[in-house]
Amino acid sequence: MADVDPDTLLEWLQMGQGDERDMQLIALEQLCMLLLMSDNVDRCFETCPPRTFLPALCKIFLDESAPDNVLEVTARAITYYLDVSAECTRRIVGVDGAIKALCNRLVVVELNNRTSRDLAEQCVKVLELICTRESGAVFEAGGLNCVLSFIRDSALRAGHHAAGGPPAGAAF
Repeated sequence: MADVDPDTLLEWLQMGQGDERDMQLIALEQLCMLLLMSDNVDRCFETCPPRTFLPALCKIFLDESAPDNVLEVTARAITYYLDVSAECTRRIVGVDGAIKALCNRLVVVELNNRTSRDLAEQCVKVLELICTRESGAVFEAGGLNCVLSFIRDSALRAGHHAAGGPPAGAAF
């Protein structure tokens, strides 16, 4: 992974229309691998500094035309940054609308679509990690209601499939 040029990676992350989505997805996968496989946090953060990469990742979430598969890898990259350093939270909160965009993915989830469900689950992980430092920002963005609705809807769907029909008392 040492051959990954951070400037090119950042440039590709900032692409996002048509064929450029493929380049964006490649950059996201490379970033995830770089973050996941790094044995030295300081060197990793020097190569892909949170101050420039996290805003770029958040902007992908603000792009309403971004497909679920791109958003899922984006959420995974954000999770890796947050796993390494809780200090990254403020970089995410600092991007206007980023928390709300994460929350909104839980509202529009298609539970019968695996990619959409994976994206929603990854968004829950990101919101959980953000709550360790900035729970007020998640609350103000409607995160509590979005997460609870997602959990309720997932449980209803699971109950519907497990019993061969809707759970007792369910209003369908």
